[in-house]
Amino acid sequence: MDTARSLADWLRGWPDERLAALLVARPDLAVPVPPDVGVLAARAAVRLSVLRALEQLDAFVLALLDGLVLASGTETATPYDDLLALVGEAATAEQVAAGVDRLRDLALVWGTHASLRVVGPVRDVVAPAAAGLGRPVATLLTRLRVKDVAPVAQTLGVDGVGGLVDLFNDPARLGALLTTVGADERRVLETLAAGSPLGQVRDAMRPATPASADSPVRWLLAHGLLVPVDDSTVELPREVGVLVRGERVLGSLSADPPPLETTAVKGLDDAAAHSAAALVAKAEGLLELWAATPPSVLRAGGIGVRELKRVGKELDLTEPSVALLVEVVAAAGLLDQTAGLDPEWVPTRAYDTWLALPPELRWTALAQAWLAMSRLAALAGERDERDKVLAPLGLELERPALPAERRRVLDQLAEVPAGRAASRESLTERLVWSAPRRGGRLRDRVHGWTLAEAELLGVTGRGGLSAAGRALLAGDDKGAARLLGHRLPEPLDHVLVQPDLTVVAPGPLERELAQAVALVADVESTGGATVYRVSETSVRRALDAGRSASDLHELFRTRSRTPVPQSLTYLIDDVARRHGRMRVGVANAYVRCDDEALLSEVLAAKRTRPLRLRRLAPTVLVSSSPLDVVLEALRAAGYAPAAEAPDGALLLARREARRTQLRPRPHRSTEHSFDAEHAALSVIALRAGDLAARAARRAPVTTTRSTTADTLAFLQSAARERRQVWLGYVDAQGRATSRVVEPRGVEGGFVTAWDHLRQEDRTFALHRVTGVADVEDAPTPSPPPP
Repeated sequence: MDTARSLADWLRGWPDERLAALLVARPDLAVPVPPDVGVLAARAAVRLSVLRALEQLDAFVLALLDGLVLASGTETATPYDDLLALVGEAATAEQVAAGVDRLRDLALVWGTHASLRVVGPVRDVVAPAAAGLGRPVATLLTRLRVKDVAPVAQTLGVDGVGGLVDLFNDPARLGALLTTVGADERRVLETLAAGSPLGQVRDAMRPATPASADSPVRWLLAHGLLVPVDDSTVELPREVGVLVRGERVLGSLSADPPPLETTAVKGLDDAAAHSAAALVAKAEGLLELWAATPPSVLRAGGIGVRELKRVGKELDLTEPSVALLVEVVAAAGLLDQTAGLDPEWVPTRAYDTWLALPPELRWTALAQAWLAMSRLAALAGERDERDKVLAPLGLELERPALPAERRRVLDQLAEVPAGRAASRESLTERLVWSAPRRGGRLRDRVHGWTLAEAELLGVTGRGGLSAAGRALLAGDDKGAARLLGHRLPEPLDHVLVQPDLTVVAPGPLERELAQAVALVADVESTGGATVYRVSETSVRRALDAGRSASDLHELFRTRSRTPVPQSLTYLIDDVARRHGRMRVGVANAYVRCDDEALLSEVLAAKRTRPLRLRRLAPTVLVSSSPLDVVLEALRAAGYAPAAEAPDGALLLARREARRTQLRPRPHRSTEHSFDAEHAALSVIALRAGDLAARAARRAPVTTTRSTTADTLAFLQSAARERRQVWLGYVDAQGRATSRVVEPRGVEGGFVTAWDHLRQEDRTFALHRVTGVADVEDAPTPSPPPP
């Protein structure tokens, strides 16, 4: 490695395990697999790939990279000892060495300790703002006119721009100039050196001389210690910032992450379990609601705001919570849109399978879907740059990098001891330190949204990671379900009926009981207990679904732990007595009733006039409106009609269990992933490609055989001696390739050989071989099987 002349040479000297680790850490380098190490090195120096790699570095390692750039100056290499001197006592030698190794392992820096070299594009990215310092004085002065620089050069007694650059590049002369700075001017320099090198001032471009300097900033401008950028901005040159900082050239440097401030939390796991149970219940409620009354898919995709409000009212959830719930159930494969010209959002067939699972396994499926979900549900309801509202399940909420960022937040929570919660401020500080370049403009908001979503989903409780959440992050789904199951209360087989016609469920109900209560009563509030209210409308809904008055009496008699109040009994009997006296069928719609006086009342009522009813017979009215419209209008007017089938029987209002097939989902993520197995195979291909490339470079001027007889004799000799050869070959599609093979036998116009690129025995047709050559002194990438 000491003799490496380039990044490619340096990488070629790495062991296979280290190359594989590089591909895992920077998977974009291996998609597609490069043909040889030279191409790999070229990809590692692409600016976009460099920016992605820099996002992985913490603040300390980034500071070391800044130090290498600053220490090298105009040179191409930096001795390790120079970097140590810059770091000083801010970190130990072991910490610095580990940081440098991290940079080398990511192929951002290469070379030995005696000569560390920053990859060119990495320098280009880092240099403009290295260590938070300003730009070099030479860069700043080239942007100014000669007449703007002349007064400063005259004041300092140097010759033009070149003389100024020479002065600033001489630490002794620049240090002597700084000794002439007054206290006020020094405070300005120290402020800019400690923070942003840019400052705001009026008339920055106005020529400044010592005689006309009426402020500290004007004095510094007159002496070149500040350089104007435009008429209102000045910048502290890098050379000045370095001297002003003194021994802390790299600024406030720490090799250790900021500490997390934690507090003990009681009932953490119980709170998380309560949220998890609520999540499962709300998910079921949402999907049952949309199975009966599915919303339409917006023209641009997604779900409309009006539907979110409807669901929020039905489930007692805020609109942001509804948006998250919708995205999670869709990510879990429980919700999708139907096919056809007018698609709707309905549950998938997988929903029935999910319903049959125990609550803890249902939660695990939802939580896992959230962890892997690349959808930023918290943006729903906000407006994009075109002032368009972002809709849940719309394409605009896709964020490929989100799963990794969400996982990063939760991994930091996992470092907090069990039973404790970290403060939001210290957690944010730790996250920023661990990856300062990651996240973009939404970074801090994403961190806050992730914590809020984790709390709502039951992954955390009262700010701390639950035991089930820890198991989930560790990939132990069964363990997570088991830990949650121990915390979930057993489903109840009873309710508490109150005199005010409310029904209290003090905990989660058995599924059959929950469905029966939801049919005859409406949810009024949720929380530790769910409160339902029985009304005339809800009782009529149960009767429309085929329940009888005796069924409802039996439900409350057998399932209520409190006495059933008379007011509830009277309400059920009264609605049942009036229910169905009036029948509505299809004419478009007709209204039939044996009570002629009641029909006369309906015909004369103002609230029924929009139906344009007319009497067809003493006991029959007809309307041109559809049956469901007539039913709703009559009910709104205070009547209790029932729907009638064509044969005169009562038409029950049973909900259809609508389901759709889950559509194949395109993979939109741009975040590459690469496991160790794929990386190892890619390294084998890289080694084989290197061998082939080197042999191909030698082949035209050395031992290439062009005649069939020469080729046949050469390959037979190689097969006997079991030696590696370079093989030029044209495949059946006419593509020319080159590879390193080890011939096993030549027979019948074909050669059988171990192909180092494919890592398998292959057969090649002799008439397609374009050339062969010895591979001399080349390392074997991996031995062929015996």
